[in-house]
Amino acid sequence: MADSMHLSVISFEGELFSETVTFVKVFSKQGELGIYPDHTSSITLLEHTDVVYEFPNGDLHSFYITSGMLSIANNRLVVMTDVLKFYDDLNEKEEIKKLKDAKEKYSKAKQFDKQQYYRDLILQSEAKLRVIEHH
Repeated sequence: MADSMHLSVISFEGELFSETVTFVKVFSKQGELGIYPDHTSSITLLEHTDVVYEFPNGDLHSFYITSGMLSIANNRLVVMTDVLKFYDDLNEKEEIKKLKDAKEKYSKAKQFDKQQYYRDLILQSEAKLRVIEHH
């Protein structure tokens, strides 16, 4: 049984992140997913999520990604996304304001497409705030 796995984040620009980790947690379209070494091979879609990861020394860190895809195989996790933001890239006051505004507009929206739009904004801000809280 392996003690660690490799986590990479790639985009069209190239590799954005690459580290050896012992645990990863993401929110997929199907729900929360916790991944340890020797996890079953799979592919899942990700939707505006914080990616929490643990280093071999036990330190926990996280970053935010927009929608993307996660591939798991042979203790290699590859996240494919367009955007990756670390704690230093985020503004807590701004995200709290965005979240409040999106929730208010969502509750008033009558059309399904508008509700979905505001739902996406809510998911984005909630994930970014989890990264900030985790730091």
